[in-house]
Amino acid sequence: MGERLVRNEEVSGSIPLRSTMVRRVLRSAQDLLTIYNKRYSMRFYVPPDMIAPLKNTIEIKDKTEVHHIRDVMRLKKGDIVDIFDGQGREFSCFIEEVKRDAVIIKIKEALPPKYSPPFNITLYQSIPKKTKMDFIVEKVIELGVSQIVPIITERTIPEIRDFTKKVERWKRIGMASSKQCGRTILPVISDVMHFDGALIDSKQKAMTVFASLDRDSKPLKDILRGLSPKTIAVFVGPEGDFSPREVFMAKENGCSMCSLGSLVLKSETAAIYILSCLSYELQ
Repeated sequence: MGERLVRNEEVSGSIPLRSTMVRRVLRSAQDLLTIYNKRYSMRFYVPPDMIAPLKNTIEIKDKTEVHHIRDVMRLKKGDIVDIFDGQGREFSCFIEEVKRDAVIIKIKEALPPKYSPPFNITLYQSIPKKTKMDFIVEKVIELGVSQIVPIITERTIPEIRDFTKKVERWKRIGMASSKQCGRTILPVISDVMHFDGALIDSKQKAMTVFASLDRDSKPLKDILRGLSPKTIAVFVGPEGDFSPREVFMAKENGCSMCSLGSLVLKSETAAIYILSCLSYELQ
């Protein structure tokens, strides 16, 4: 009985000890976050019409961004932040006031323009299953894609009639990815197109690279040899590749049939692979 009583006391005594340890860990994490915020400026996106360089003032009213600044990152008056407008401008700023529904920021200086690649890539991506498109959007934006056009092909599996909410979600992911990777120009994420319309839309590009398992496909380096196209369209198919009819239409429209190697890549892997190769070859 006595032994059992001691054990109960030990257990009850451990509760405040654990609470103290949790508080210490949380306090240490908060201290590290504060140090990080002082050394490295956080980046935030603000629409161009909310930036007034002549007044040296920026007002952030977007609920998500205000919550991120105030409640997640716990930034305060005087903290340094970088603001970009998605059209190429970026400013070094400091927080003047954090309100419940807005954050007032003062501009210190305009930052010099960042390097932008000498080419413009539009990815026509067949919509894959589940949330794989989220992953594709995030990664190809990090790799410098200029525009993403989600497309529906004959073998597209998701049976969704209204993609409005999906497109809005992909735009939010694109904005977050741009913030993270340091882009100053937001990529365009277009409404969903059907394959035939996308093929017509791609004709305005200097080159169209059509990734396919077709026997006539050539390695990307052979397609690009001796060329330096400024605008490129890239087609990546769904699980199961493009249909024979779609491959035939691509050839008829002058697309460059591209092989991605001897191994069969998943749709999300193919998009990342071909964007990486294009960036390496054309930089």
